[in-house]
Amino acid sequence: DWDDVITCQQNSTNAHTWSSDRKALGKYTLVSSDKSVIKAVAISACGNFGFLGLASGVIEMVNMQSGLSRKTFIGHTKVVTGIQTDACNQQMYSTSLDGTLRIWDFSSGKQLHCVELPSPSSRLMLHRESGLLACICDDASVRVVDSESQRIVRKFAGHRSRITDMAFSNDGRWIVTSSLDSTIRTWDLPTGHMVDWFKVESVPVSVAFSPAGDFLATAHMDSVGIFLWANRTQFAEVTLRQINPAVDISSDTTLLVMPTTAGLSADDEGADQQPVESADEHDGVYLAAEQLTDNMVTLSSLPKSKWQTLLNLATIKKRNKPEQAPKAPELAPFFLPTVLGTEHRFDLEAKTESKDGDKPIERSRISTASAVSGLVRALYRGQETMSFAAVFDYLKELNPSAIDLELRTLPVDDDLRAVKAFIQACTAHLRSKRDFELVQAYLQVFLNVFGDIIKANAEELESLLVELRKESKSQWSTVDGLIRYSACMVEFMRTSK
Repeated sequence: DWDDVITCQQNSTNAHTWSSDRKALGKYTLVSSDKSVIKAVAISACGNFGFLGLASGVIEMVNMQSGLSRKTFIGHTKVVTGIQTDACNQQMYSTSLDGTLRIWDFSSGKQLHCVELPSPSSRLMLHRESGLLACICDDASVRVVDSESQRIVRKFAGHRSRITDMAFSNDGRWIVTSSLDSTIRTWDLPTGHMVDWFKVESVPVSVAFSPAGDFLATAHMDSVGIFLWANRTQFAEVTLRQINPAVDISSDTTLLVMPTTAGLSADDEGADQQPVESADEHDGVYLAAEQLTDNMVTLSSLPKSKWQTLLNLATIKKRNKPEQAPKAPELAPFFLPTVLGTEHRFDLEAKTESKDGDKPIERSRISTASAVSGLVRALYRGQETMSFAAVFDYLKELNPSAIDLELRTLPVDDDLRAVKAFIQACTAHLRSKRDFELVQAYLQVFLNVFGDIIKANAEELESLLVELRKESKSQWSTVDGLIRYSACMVEFMRTSK
């Protein structure tokens, strides 16, 4: 409903308002009260108030709707370099070249606290969710101040030249900084360490995180474009390690290739990139093994509901079944019949009969008797190579309903080849002591479906069932209480015995 952007220009005593909705210059030109140059501007979280930081050290608050001045904050003795406000319009924060960070009461304009900084600050940024204030200081370092305790809680130093910009990650865990030394560094707030850095050909002047935190946007001195960098921690497991910021990065001639509109070319990928060092190459970093030891049972990393839903799928379907079947709407004729008489009226009581009667039209069914499912193909390949890892990799990608369908549609007209292969696959996977709860869930569904077939062919399947019971029961004793041992399996084993 009113202008929502405010800007100031270099060596200008005027500030202008803009409308992002109309993408045009706004209504008001704001002039500093003492005719001094405006050095910093900000807008409150509600969007109703704008702030002007003057070269004289005075901060003015104006109304964005009317353009009128509301109050002034007097306390700084030199140029104001940064202004921030909290989300509830209770406090306002400001930094100045006088080397102080001041906290003001929003409503009264009185100063509440003054934090002395070891070096003057040229930029201020607030992470509203955590209440942390990051100050870019003239000594090429970033100091983080807690707004609640009014203390400096972190100092990040390591850049070789002036810091041009910084950005908080969405969760407030990282601070990314850019500098005139052509490096972009990532600092971890909880540990206070630098966890990543890279060097580019062009000097970065601005950085910002995407709302989801999956991309970092940068702007550079000799380019009019905006470059996007993917956050690898959002797409893969990355082991973060402490990097010593005192390393002479200027001596490293390896530069990261700048992305283009078409992305990185196949020739550029990995050719000019920094070599990615594996975690096990660094002392003090432990890379967890997939299987710690053969004497321990490893569970899958899938959510618990993945196999619990499979075991209770019939109950869930019964609960979600509608009480009444959907009824087809009555078909209205194209021409409505009329009633004989002087007045023109439609005969709404006339009933129309469809050509096909009241029988619903059945959907065309595609015969899948001859089709071979993905599970069956994986079982047959595993039986030939005696490696069934692909079977469970395939099942992990399916939802519980699809898994239930795959198990129920295993063919039995191939001399029980698929049934035997599935028993062998479960035995082999239990012997590897991996995905214990998933195998037990698959087994329970399988035995519930093919119990009568297993009983009828107990002699033929005896050797396979003995091995399956041996592996399952030996592992069950090691994780007692994890999942209830299938009662039907005990009955089948007793029958086969």
